[in-house]
Amino acid sequence: MKFIVDRMLGRLAKELRMLGYDTVFYRGDNAYQMIKLAREEDRVILTRNTKLIPKRSEDRLVRIMEDKTPLQLKELIQKKVISLYEENLFSRCLLCNILLDKIPREEAKGKVPDFIFYQQKEFSRCPRCLRIYWRGSHQENMQKKVKELFG
Repeated sequence: MKFIVDRMLGRLAKELRMLGYDTVFYRGDNAYQMIKLAREEDRVILTRNTKLIPKRSEDRLVRIMEDKTPLQLKELIQKKVISLYEENLFSRCLLCNILLDKIPREEAKGKVPDFIFYQQKEFSRCPRCLRIYWRGSHQENMQKKVKELFG
């Protein structure tokens, strides 16, 4: 499932990407353009906007009622909008939404702190922004958060 979230849900977009969901963060304020993009890319609209009403039967919209991101994720789980697919965790760039590419360890040398390079064996890179990712304490913390969410 692919999502588009409005500008009220930027943190939620990042969390959904962490879970491996293809999630576009729509920063504009033109609701029609967001709906049009959702139709073109077959995306589910996630919004807190109570005035946004789908125009066509094929428009898929989920209204988020909660204020805080962890509660928003729980709401999506309860509504059966998202599920946990462990193979997809940490597969997307949190900034660009692009699938990450595994890179040889040597390519990370000089691009990550030395202690990280010598500590870690595997690295991934975003093909768009070139940000490098690795399994560190931040990922362990995120995994704990995921376990809490999905039980």
